Amino acid sequence: MFSEEAAKARELQNLPWIEKYRPTALKDVVSHESIKEVIRKFVQQNRMPHLLFHGPPGTGKTTTVLALAKELYGPHYSSMVLELNASDARGIDVVRDQIQSFASTTRICATNFKIVVLDECDSMTKDAQFALRRVIEKYSRYTRFCLICNYSSKIIPAVQSRCTKFRFAPIPREHSLLTLQTIADTENVKISTVSLQLLQKLGSGDMRRTVNMLQSCSLASNGHISEETIHKTVGSISPGASEQLFRFLLGDSVTSCHAEVTLLKQTLGLSLGDLIAPLCECVLRAHLLKDARITLLSGLADIEYSLSHSCSEESQLRSLVSLFQGIRFER
Repeated sequence: MFSEEAAKARELQNLPWIEKYRPTALKDVVSHESIKEVIRKFVQQNRMPHLLFHGPPGTGKTTTVLALAKELYGPHYSSMVLELNASDARGIDVVRDQIQSFASTTRICATNFKIVVLDECDSMTKDAQFALRRVIEKYSRYTRFCLICNYSSKIIPAVQSRCTKFRFAPIPREHSLLTLQTIADTENVKISTVSLQLLQKLGSGDMRRTVNMLQSCSLASNGHISEETIHKTVGSISPGASEQLFRFLLGDSVTSCHAEVTLLKQTLGLSLGDLIAPLCECVLRAHLLKDARITLLSGLADIEYSLSHSCSEESQLRSLVSLFQGIRFER
């Protein structure tokens, strides 16, 4: 039989890397030094307010508050912290029953308050948010609330005014690269600096997404990651292929362009939406007249918007081809 330590090590080894390398202490959270420093001072002075963390996905909002709670409560963590995901529990009944019953009881260990962590609270209904406003106000003596969301504009002003807001920006490039390199070294993954930079660029400051891509590429390549492996695994187009497609769209006929884009999508297994961002980069790099560049960027933005609202990909492909054909004849 396995010993308890061996069982824990085996369980840790089988975890996804985003959980395996999730920081458990506030000092280990990547970036956001100013936010961490302010929160430490709140705790040290015993004046911690209700918190509202907002910002893009994968920037450390949930990790920060959970790391803080683990430092505060240690072995009492499970009894002092209530974690809820508002995208699953978004109705008013959850606020009235589960949250209120937890918030209204006195503390169990020797700290001054308990913590309710409400993730994705921008998914809560307006009625639930109004009920939450009253609960936050009524039970501040025993409980602190940490609300986490991507868009603070979806939180009613009455709730926002009761919280101290912190915006978590995308993870900076240098911090993201350092974290990726550390994980790669720990997992014995062979990856070049250029490939790491490509992963960081594709991750766009989302640390969770970036680490997931690193693990997927590692599994797909048996621990030896190249740029080609990344493009194939992630489903992205290489800069060379995107430049070639850009020149083709500007220089060939409507029929040929339509056939070329369709073939490229089938060959690389991409959707039309996967081509929009690389084409925008090509437009920004190309030597075009100002009016032509504005028209292309505006048209590509409209196509991306239409695709995100379930428009037909075939019709948007025709729009893409006609957009470049119009620029071609204007030049």
